[in-house]
Amino acid sequence: MKHAATRAPVGLTERNRPRFVLMAVEDYEKLNGVRIDARRAFRTDDIPADLAAPMLKGLDRLIEDSGV
Repeated sequence: MKHAATRAPVGLTERNRPRFVLMAVEDYEKLNGVRIDARRAFRTDDIPADLAAPMLKGLDRLIEDSGV
């Protein structure tokens, strides 16, 4: 699937409905006129809410799965 996304956006469905699009970062940057900076770092008390919520949800899932 990753190889297909390098050639063109790939649509992903959930319950037979379009849900996500997987595409190359370069294509996303062209589409939105925004450059993705993977080097962003935040102190734990400075994480923007839109990033903190999914991170905390993922961490909770990891903790639940590990049985800790």
